[in-house]
Amino acid sequence: MEAEKKGREKVCVTGAAGFIASWFVELLLSKGYIVHGTVRDPSTHEKNAHLWSLDKAPENLKLFKADLLDYDSLRSAIEGCSGVFHAASPVIISPLEVIEPAVKGTSNVLKASLEAKVKRVVYVSSLAAVGMNPNLPKGQVIDETCRSDEDYCRKMECKD
Repeated sequence: MEAEKKGREKVCVTGAAGFIASWFVELLLSKGYIVHGTVRDPSTHEKNAHLWSLDKAPENLKLFKADLLDYDSLRSAIEGCSGVFHAASPVIISPLEVIEPAVKGTSNVLKASLEAKVKRVVYVSSLAAVGMNPNLPKGQVIDETCRSDEDYCRKMECKD
């Protein structure tokens, strides 16, 4: 790949096809980075079409099949990268079912990043971490000071 010969930095974006992650991909490509994006299935062209339509994607984007719970799949995507934007999150089935895969997935990303000697990891949290709280005042901006109510999440789990 010509871009690799020039020594440009590689950055991995987990969950690249997701809404927020795809904006990271677009910005990184526009800044001249080579982007390794993790997706559930790189062969599903319809779900990844928005990524391939980005400027510079054909030359500088490589999609990797990855699963947050599969360390080896993450490691292969992160290998050779100087940075990681961890934006992937398990699909929410219920609030409690997202916790274990999110924690293990993040642990896998951090471990793979450490092994690959990544310089910086940016972690993008899930709305589930801050938005599941019926006691938030109406109209309050949800930010890093907010937290989901664990008891509320448990109660909602019982109703499903």
